[in-house]
Amino acid sequence: MRKIAYLLFAVVTLTACNQSFKKGDEGIQYKIIADGKGETIKPGDYIEFHFTSILNNGKKDSILNTTREMGAPQIILFDSTSLPPAYFKIFKLLRKGDSLCTKVLTDSVFKKQPEGSMPPFMKKGQYLFTNIKITNVYKTKEAADSAQKLAATAMQEAAKAKSAAQLVKDDKVLNEYFAKNNIKAIKTPVGAYVEILQPGTGANLDTTSVAKINYTGKTLAGKMFDSNTDPSMKHVEPLTVNLTNDQSLGGGVIVGMADALKLLNKGAKAKLYIPSTLGYGPQGNGGDIGPNENLIFEVEILNVLDKAAAAADAAAAQKKFQEMQKRYMDSIQKANPQPAQTAPAGK
Repeated sequence: MRKIAYLLFAVVTLTACNQSFKKGDEGIQYKIIADGKGETIKPGDYIEFHFTSILNNGKKDSILNTTREMGAPQIILFDSTSLPPAYFKIFKLLRKGDSLCTKVLTDSVFKKQPEGSMPPFMKKGQYLFTNIKITNVYKTKEAADSAQKLAATAMQEAAKAKSAAQLVKDDKVLNEYFAKNNIKAIKTPVGAYVEILQPGTGANLDTTSVAKINYTGKTLAGKMFDSNTDPSMKHVEPLTVNLTNDQSLGGGVIVGMADALKLLNKGAKAKLYIPSTLGYGPQGNGGDIGPNENLIFEVEILNVLDKAAAAADAAAAQKKFQEMQKRYMDSIQKANPQPAQTAPAGK
């Protein structure tokens, strides 16, 4: 429902924006809807504003980003370093309460960027619209900091609510997958699922554990994105998983995986089903894990290390890393030898 509201807001604002535009610098066109009163924004002021970024491909509008979904406006110091020159020039015309619509071709936005930097969903000749509403202007840093704290709290609450809603969606998708594939999985306290394929022995892993594991990660569609047992991934060695708070004992893993591993013990084999909310979230991870993608990890607990063994293992890993670094730097120096320095005449 909120997404529909944002889209309606965007459509209404775009309709107003399309009435008439003025030409600005660097290919920017703009229109100011003057609803505010008082003096214009001055350098040194702190401005609070909502924005919505929209891509128009000639057929439809797509919202790229909006502070309204983030749950709070942005607050920035208004000076020539916080905004590009063309926008700084336009913002000086605004007052508290005013709205600004800008329109710029994707060609202009990415003109000075490296080749290939334009996102694949954008094409040349399309327009980017940005709708901005100046909600407040603060004259002192103290006032801006106070407002920023309130905004940060609001954003955290909005993120929690969004994450909770996504977890409900993830859970539904996973349970439909289990029903379709006749899978019996145990739900963890946080919300991941574990299908135990082979029970292990001894106590389950907990927040004092450092384990050595084999793993293969896949999407629900079966696409492999990582593995330490498949030679094609070129890192076939056990992974150290540190579930403690002592970072010197090794690296951790995503929240859902850490939670799921606590249902396993030494020798166990299992499939871990990780909701996107407990994995890589809306940002995904690289090209293989998309936004809000649920994941499957096939794991085997090879060993569980005590603190002394974990410390020795971490030290050995650090030594190995340093040796690899040295070999790399030596190879670079060997490939690019420095010319001998000739002493100045008379020395």
